[in-house]
Amino acid sequence: MQTLKFLCLCLILGASTACLKQSESIEPLAPVRTLAELQRESMMTQALEAAGNNPTSDAAIVNVEKAPQEPGIFYLQMKYKIKDLDVFETAHIPNSFEQLGNSFLRLIAKILLRITNERQLNIGAVEIALPDLHLDYQIIRSIKITRVHLEYNKALDEATNGKADFSFLKTFSVSNNAGERLLSYQKNLNQCQMKCLDFIVENGNILPLIKNADSVKLKPTLSISSLPNINELRLDGDVDLQIGLQLPF
Repeated sequence: MQTLKFLCLCLILGASTACLKQSESIEPLAPVRTLAELQRESMMTQALEAAGNNPTSDAAIVNVEKAPQEPGIFYLQMKYKIKDLDVFETAHIPNSFEQLGNSFLRLIAKILLRITNERQLNIGAVEIALPDLHLDYQIIRSIKITRVHLEYNKALDEATNGKADFSFLKTFSVSNNAGERLLSYQKNLNQCQMKCLDFIVENGNILPLIKNADSVKLKPTLSISSLPNINELRLDGDVDLQIGLQLPF
């Protein structure tokens, strides 16, 4: 009888241990987020809505930071990424800040398409049509481009045995209508073996250019050292934007 009780006790303990082990192996359906992360996510949503905008797409990474020295001012940091950019096709982009980034990347790509056999290109002013932004300029205090990066699409680079590079480009700059330079590139500062273009942002504040405007005139200046090895233009890249917002929270 004692032996039977002992065996029953062993079975009960064994079953309990198995249940405990099984419960330890259960993984949460979603990652656990802290209260600070939830608050930041809510703040980003409110910031976008306050600016009169739509939620961002999967092509954008967004963060928001409060400016400690500027009461009520928040900075929305956005990285908009493009892949295999077709410079002639305008995709449906619901978020206005992403539309801005897309427009400037397309502009640079279209300028590159105008390269001929001349070493110093005189392209003249280029007009960039602005999308219908629906922005609340009572809340938006600044819109700045902080980084522009372009590279050939990796599939194209592989298909051409690595011949797709920017070694042909010597200098490239974009100025506003008043002659103030916004972006610039110099071949001797290239740090990616000519596989990419990283522009120096000299004056990225584009709010005065786009506010209450339906188009912007810009002046590109280019010089080349040779003709491109690859005529096809398929680009990947990203543009970083910083949007200053005055919010009541």
